[in-house]
Amino acid sequence: MVAWALWLPLCASARADGIRIRVRGSAKIVAHATRDQGELILSGSLVDDAGQPIPAESVTIHVTRESDPRDAKVIEGLRAARTCDRSTDRPPTAYGVRVVGPTDAPDIVAITDEGGRFCFRAKLVPDRHLTHLSWRGSNLVDGADADLAFDLSRQSLVLRFDPTPRIVPLDTPKLTFEAAALVEDDGTTQVKPGLALVLANEKNEELGRGTTDSSGRTRFAVDAARMGPPGRGALRVSFAGDAQTAFAVHVAEIERRVKVTVRVPAAERGELKADVPEDGIALAVDVASAMGPVSEGGVEARIGDVVVGAAPVERGIARLTLTFTAQGNEALVHLRYVPSAPWYEPLGEPTVKVPIRGPGLAAKAPILLAGLAVIAFFLVGRVASKSNKPEPEPAKIDVEAKVGKPRLDVVRPAAHGEVGWRGRVVDAHEATPVGGARVWVDRGTFEGRSVLASVSTDAHGVFELPDIQGIVGDEQMSVEAPLHARLVQPLPPAGELSIALVLRRRALLVRLVGWARKRGKPFDVKPEPTPGHVRRAAADDFQTARWADAVERAVFGGDAVDARVEREIERMIPPDPRTAGHPTAAAPEAPEGGGKAEEDERR
Repeated sequence: MVAWALWLPLCASARADGIRIRVRGSAKIVAHATRDQGELILSGSLVDDAGQPIPAESVTIHVTRESDPRDAKVIEGLRAARTCDRSTDRPPTAYGVRVVGPTDAPDIVAITDEGGRFCFRAKLVPDRHLTHLSWRGSNLVDGADADLAFDLSRQSLVLRFDPTPRIVPLDTPKLTFEAAALVEDDGTTQVKPGLALVLANEKNEELGRGTTDSSGRTRFAVDAARMGPPGRGALRVSFAGDAQTAFAVHVAEIERRVKVTVRVPAAERGELKADVPEDGIALAVDVASAMGPVSEGGVEARIGDVVVGAAPVERGIARLTLTFTAQGNEALVHLRYVPSAPWYEPLGEPTVKVPIRGPGLAAKAPILLAGLAVIAFFLVGRVASKSNKPEPEPAKIDVEAKVGKPRLDVVRPAAHGEVGWRGRVVDAHEATPVGGARVWVDRGTFEGRSVLASVSTDAHGVFELPDIQGIVGDEQMSVEAPLHARLVQPLPPAGELSIALVLRRRALLVRLVGWARKRGKPFDVKPEPTPGHVRRAAADDFQTARWADAVERAVFGGDAVDARVEREIERMIPPDPRTAGHPTAAAPEAPEGGGKAEEDERR
């Protein structure tokens, strides 16, 4: 109750302050230097975090001689920099090159071509040089910087992984990586055998050493335990340099992933004891991987499609309390690991048989007494009533079929003489009250929609909406909360309502699954497509990959997902090719006062 009381003012403050969330991409500059007929050729590319090129952008390049940053010959060579040669059978590697800055410290500005590439050449002193490359960024992508060191007195070495590692599974005891070494000099490229290469991680911790063979390749075998914890990282292959060949470093960004298993040790040893599910059954679940206990994410318990318990993972253990209605002598509970990051991948959903014990007579006594009291109350009320008209029966609702879905049900129609609407708003999955939700009724007009009545729920999710005069049949009722998605239904008859809302983060995930199933393969998979799968299936489709990544961060991240975040992510949804050119109308904003200015802004 204290946590709930503290949470509501914070939410109200956040809404009042108008917090806005903007999703921006990041950029990366990759550069390489070689020599051709005594001149420097510095080439590279500018790409975003999805690997898409960023064309027609200015990359600023500052080059200095390491031993003398003010060397006059180097400055003179830079001021005479020009674009790389273009031929008819090769695309341009820059749209232009120009020299800017002061006379004694010039900078090179290269304009990227349609492939995000840039290149310039200049005659410099054959010595070791330092280079700093930078891009200022754009409205949607953050800027980028990179540093490069090269030596024009020796052969230029190019290192690369073959194949390039992307996803590194930590479940395999031994991992192998292959690297290739090539020498570029005077416009020719050839393999380089006999080089001692070193493999390291992003912390520059050595993972292995190898010498290139006659094909210029070497193989590293690394224990998975030495790769580091699950998450994003990097692999670095490097050469220290010798008398003929310059030093070189190549970095590949990787993502270390691991499979996560869940099990109930007490069930394996036959130690589960029968208990009353209505009172809650405690269940300790071990969560582990090949790297040891897992301390992130959570575990969800389901009977059929109904979630009966959930708990976060702490130090490799999730302590659940299962609560459900008993049916039979045992229940089959499915356990599922819910990751908080994409590099933890659930491995299977084990099933546990939970024995059930019915409540004792002492436990049933309060229920029996309460039932007798209710019966007596209704009998007394019926005798005292002057009207013989029977009360309308509550509408029968298939609760199990609607668990986890947004809904608006009429629990009890208004009795004779009653007006207006009253009821309770709860979470569709947890059945917990949703405080601070707004319930309103509006009607279509020539200028849009006009709000007729509006009210907010209290801390218990309870609301009461007054009667509305002059109903014409075009009215609709809408319900929305700060963290729960909007539900819009035709205006129900007056009476007692039961309203269930779905969290916005769950609604985003449902929309992604529906989109993937509608598009079919390769986006749709069994049992259910995930944001990570959609991102990988998108391949070169940057818009789809960016949207799936945003959904993954919103659904599995720790930040709250409010209406602004939901709208920003929905704007990223890639259009369906079959319905391109037919945009759908956006839903109106929740009313904050019902004035004409607010209605105009919503339209």
